Amino acid sequence: MGIDGIDLTSPEFFANPYPTYRKLRDTGAPFWQAHSGPTGGMWLVTRYQDALMLLKEGHTTKDAMRVKPPAEVTFFDHTMLSKDAPEHTRLRALASLAFTPARVRDLEPRIAQIVDELIACVLPNGGMDFIADFAISLPAIVIAELLGVPPEDRDKFHGWSEKVARGTVDELRTGAAAKEGDEAGMALAYYFSDLFDLRRREPAADLVSAFIAARDDQDRLTEIELMAMCMGLLIAGHTTTANLLGNGMLTLLRHPAQLALLQRQPDLMPSAVEEMLRYESPIQRATFRMTTVPVEIGGTMVPKGQQVSAVIGAANRDPEIFPEPETFDITRQPNRHVAFGFGAHFCFGAPLARAQARLGFSRLLERLPNLQLANETPEWGMTTFFRGLDALPVTF
Repeated sequence: MGIDGIDLTSPEFFANPYPTYRKLRDTGAPFWQAHSGPTGGMWLVTRYQDALMLLKEGHTTKDAMRVKPPAEVTFFDHTMLSKDAPEHTRLRALASLAFTPARVRDLEPRIAQIVDELIACVLPNGGMDFIADFAISLPAIVIAELLGVPPEDRDKFHGWSEKVARGTVDELRTGAAAKEGDEAGMALAYYFSDLFDLRRREPAADLVSAFIAARDDQDRLTEIELMAMCMGLLIAGHTTTANLLGNGMLTLLRHPAQLALLQRQPDLMPSAVEEMLRYESPIQRATFRMTTVPVEIGGTMVPKGQQVSAVIGAANRDPEIFPEPETFDITRQPNRHVAFGFGAHFCFGAPLARAQARLGFSRLLERLPNLQLANETPEWGMTTFFRGLDALPVTF
């Protein structure tokens, strides 16, 4: 369906996509967005109930290799995010073992320690770029330690992860971003290949060693699945959590009454994190899906073989589900947001992301009670898939 004035690649859209989402949602119908990928475009689904129907996946496939030419297949197409059952079930079962609620609880003391170390580094300065000095660093350290990446390599990992995330997933990316993403993906693959060789010689108590054991000893992973598993976990565990932290801090500082309430009632932190996820979702739309049968969505019959995407950022502000959806309310109950997806592909890293946000914000507000924005013009990243800041100067 065509709507005049819709541009999902403009600076205005990246700065504030929500008026556009409202316009799309109000039509009730999916919106056709052309792109240069093998499907030629995708139907964007913005209403909550329609998005939920897609995320349940009864009528879609995640396997992009059904339509991609072999030369355009990337490592991302071998991750569990790009697989249907039974392959997805097998891969998810392996990876999920590292992110159970019990395992995350065991990690919380180390997460709190990392948070305190990051705060100590900036405390004498009276200010920081919250993105570079905290939001990126915390999840980068956590996921690197889980995987078994040496501390001296974390900065390289961040750079590669960001470029791969922005250049590989987003169908509306520019040619330059796609090229950067491909190059970063190759660098990351070479790095992991060397790390695999090291861990085969010297196993350690980390995820890479566990995945290698599943590959070599139990024959539960192919070599390319091993690579895709590690690269996928790095990007999913790093970029999205960094966005949650950055978006959450900006939102809190833009809503001083809610920030003051949270400082008075720190027990509201879990609810506040859920509202951050709803209000400024770190991922704005779901990953690749293609219809396997004709599907009616909002009065439009979408044929078999068409790409469809649930626009999470729009669904999470649907007034039919969320009263006063444009209001940031840390006491919101219930809060049935879909920031982590829904159904079989619900983000299994959600407990770890929530723990980092909860512990991070709790300690930041306790130790830096006078946090405030250094300016009112945050730098948003130029991608339609993720929503995250490139910079966020704050003072304290």
